[in-house]
Amino acid sequence: MNWHEEPFAKVASQVGPGVVQVRAGRGQGSGVLLDPQSVITNAHVVGENPAPAITFADGVTRPGRVVAADPLYDLALVQTESPTGARIDLAGEASVVPGQLVVAIGNPYGFGWTVTTGVVSAVDRIIGGLDGLIQTDAAINPGNSGGALVDLQGRLVGIPTLVLARGQNIGFAIPSWQVLQVVEQFRRTGRAEHPYVGLAGTTEVIDPVLARALDLPERGVLVAEVEPGGPAARAGLRAWDLVTAVNGVPTPSVQALRREVRRTPVGATVPFTVLRGGRLLEVPVRVAELPAPARR
Repeated sequence: MNWHEEPFAKVASQVGPGVVQVRAGRGQGSGVLLDPQSVITNAHVVGENPAPAITFADGVTRPGRVVAADPLYDLALVQTESPTGARIDLAGEASVVPGQLVVAIGNPYGFGWTVTTGVVSAVDRIIGGLDGLIQTDAAINPGNSGGALVDLQGRLVGIPTLVLARGQNIGFAIPSWQVLQVVEQFRRTGRAEHPYVGLAGTTEVIDPVLARALDLPERGVLVAEVEPGGPAARAGLRAWDLVTAVNGVPTPSVQALRREVRRTPVGATVPFTVLRGGRLLEVPVRVAELPAPARR
C-alpha cells in the first residue's frame, strides 16, 4: 500500500499545510487557517500579545495581529497573510460522534507538525466555564493547544484546548460549531457574546407514565436554583420546574440546555418548555449578556 492510501497519512498531508505554529512571547502553540488571512487559535496561546508570530508549514514566518480574543471561550482570531493558501473546512456538529476516528495535528513542545490519532471519546463535556467540549484519546500535549482535531475527511472537528493532567489520554477540544459561532461574532463586532439566563439544574429522568401521558421526552433539566434578578427569575422560572425544551429543541441534559442557550443571540426571547405541577407551560425567557464580574 502506498502512503497516500493510508487514511491517517492522507489526512495528515491534506490538513498539515492548514496548521500553523503560533509564538507569543515565550509561549508557543498551534493555530488553524480558516482562510489565507485568518488563523483561529486558543486565547491562552496568544495571551496578552497583540502581534504573535505565525510560522507556516513551508517554514515561512509572518507577523500576525490579534483581531479579538475571549478567555471564556478560549478562542482568538489572528489576522495574517498565509504564503500557502491553505485552509481547513469545518465538520458539521451532527457528524461528530463517540467512537469516531480523529487525527490531531499541532506543535507539542515545539515539535512541529506532529500527528497523533485516536477517537472521539465523548461529546458535550463541561470543564469549568467551557462546555460542549469534545473528549478525545488522541495524544494532546502543551503546544497542541489551538491546533487541529480533524476527521478522516480532513474537516475540523475541534480546537484542542486542554488535557486532564492526572489522566491518561484524556484531552478536550472546543467543537467546530462553537468555533464558527465565535469567529462570526469576532468578525462582526470584534467581541464574543456570552448568553446567560441565570439558572442551575441537573439532568432528570422523567417518570415514564407521565412522559407517555404528556408526550414528553424521557429526560429534562430539573431547575435547582434560579439566580435572583436574572433572566430566568424575571421570566417566572422557579426551582423544581422541569425544562424539557428550549426554542422547541429538546433539552434532555444540562449540556443540551447550555448548548441551546449559547446558540441564542443576546437580547433574543426564546420559549422554555416547562413541566410544572403536572402541566406543560411555555415560558418566554429573554437571554441576557453574562454580567461582567462573572466573565473575569
